[in-house]
Amino acid sequence: MNAHTRTRSRRGRTLAREAAREDRRTALRLLLARADRGALTREDAAHLRTLAEAEIAECDTFRRSASGQQSAALRLNRRIDAAEQAMREIEVERDEYAAEAEALRAAAGKGEQ
Repeated sequence: MNAHTRTRSRRGRTLAREAAREDRRTALRLLLARADRGALTREDAAHLRTLAEAEIAECDTFRRSASGQQSAALRLNRRIDAAEQAMREIEVERDEYAAEAEALRAAAGKGEQ
């Protein structure tokens, strides 16, 4: 199976994103270690900024996505609550109609005697 085929599937894209993120974090750790030792070159500093900006952008994207999913879940929960309330109301109505029908049957039964 080639790389092109693997990245067409959702799982393949997820694995590719995870690998890129892990590579970026490994490079960040290396550059931060160099910064701790005072051995950061200008190129390293520029690379560090690029990696940090990419990490921030990805976190923002995932945060927005999670927020959207949370909003969708809340909407679904409200719909479920409304449906359950409607079912309770319908069941009460059904019971009232059943009692009314039973009363009518009882009255009709007494009238036949």
